[in-house]
Amino acid sequence: MDSESYLDIHPESPYIINKLITIGVIMDKYTELYAWIWKAFGKGRFSIDQFRSTFPTSQGPKVAHDMVKKGYLKRAGRGVYEAIEPSEFIERIGENEVDFTILNGAGKDYAFCDSTAVSIWTDGYYWTGFTQGFRPINVAINKRDKTSWRNFFKRKGIKYVFESETRTLYGQVFVLHPRERLKYAEKDGFKVILLKETVDFCLKHELVYEPALEYLDEKYGIGYKRRERMIA
Repeated sequence: MDSESYLDIHPESPYIINKLITIGVIMDKYTELYAWIWKAFGKGRFSIDQFRSTFPTSQGPKVAHDMVKKGYLKRAGRGVYEAIEPSEFIERIGENEVDFTILNGAGKDYAFCDSTAVSIWTDGYYWTGFTQGFRPINVAINKRDKTSWRNFFKRKGIKYVFESETRTLYGQVFVLHPRERLKYAEKDGFKVILLKETVDFCLKHELVYEPALEYLDEKYGIGYKRRERMIA
């Protein structure tokens, strides 16, 4: 039985914590329950008996255990809990990023590409293409493996998108770039597109990647000729 089936709480109108901004997102049951717990107890501690008297459920300990595991509550003693601060909850969501090496578990070839490849080849010196709310991880894959990758990310519960798709993107997202052929090198333990292809990508967007090109020229001697700057 799925643990979410233990939540027998169905408020008519959900309470939205004023510190938690949600845009077009439907809350899952645990997030909704967390909001109601914060409304009921705030920063105060509560026991399992208090939890049961506030939220009728036959599986109080199980629900509390699940919510601790998912990061909504923390234990304050034996059978005593408290809700984490909304600001802490938001911060934890932002910190929940996936290790790049998880891709090795897919059993399929891949290579970091585009801005991610630039960061790898420049030893982390130059990283762009992201915002405060969106951090894309660009990955080239074989076109024939699209279904396998889709299943892999769904199974792992990791956000992903194919480059041609239109979605609302936020946080860390693996952006998949299907290709007919895939060539890669290994650098610092990462599979990444070849240096020449990375340089070509930078040249295509030279205004943005000039610092990266200069770094690559100093390290690998790629023969980059700096753009002539206008002299006032």
